[in-house]
Amino acid sequence: MKIVSPCALVLASLLLPIFAHADECEKTALARKYAQMHSEDQALRGRYIKILESEHRKQTIDPNEKEQLEIKISDIDEANQRELDRLLAKCGWPGKLDGKRAAFSAFIIIQHAPLDYQLKHFDFVKAANERGEIPSNKFAWLVDRILVKQGKPQLYGTEFEYGSNRVAPIADPDNLNARRKKMGLPPFSEH
Repeated sequence: MKIVSPCALVLASLLLPIFAHADECEKTALARKYAQMHSEDQALRGRYIKILESEHRKQTIDPNEKEQLEIKISDIDEANQRELDRLLAKCGWPGKLDGKRAAFSAFIIIQHAPLDYQLKHFDFVKAANERGEIPSNKFAWLVDRILVKQGKPQLYGTEFEYGSNRVAPIADPDNLNARRKKMGLPPFSEH
């Protein structure tokens, strides 16, 4: 039976966190982490949207289910925001990792965050859009969401009033389709 020296154990315990950090930013592990966060972000949203649509149509909904979904979605969003901040600090913006899917995952986490978090990360997303890592039609979502949350008219017509099928107010509606075209969005009538 081999006996491991105490010095070797101490050395291993000191070096393990360094190696773990290096592996965390490795492309495959990082792509997997972003995919997991995206999956968690989307897992409950489909059901929640159906509840909001039913509620808007004045159909009966289960208020307990709605409340539980809101709590779970909020918890997931907050955890994903903390994890995104940690990953950005350690590994940087994901760029074109995993065919840009990781950048889109980071974008979705920011899109679903509170206004202060969106503003804090807006420059990351804008730069990623300029580098072609986030499509302009998706970037338009974030621009509109921020404007609507700030109580301002949106530019591209991508945001609806909360819980309804009514489009939130739009700035300069006469030039809406020109702005949409520039961002790769279809004409508003096809929306």
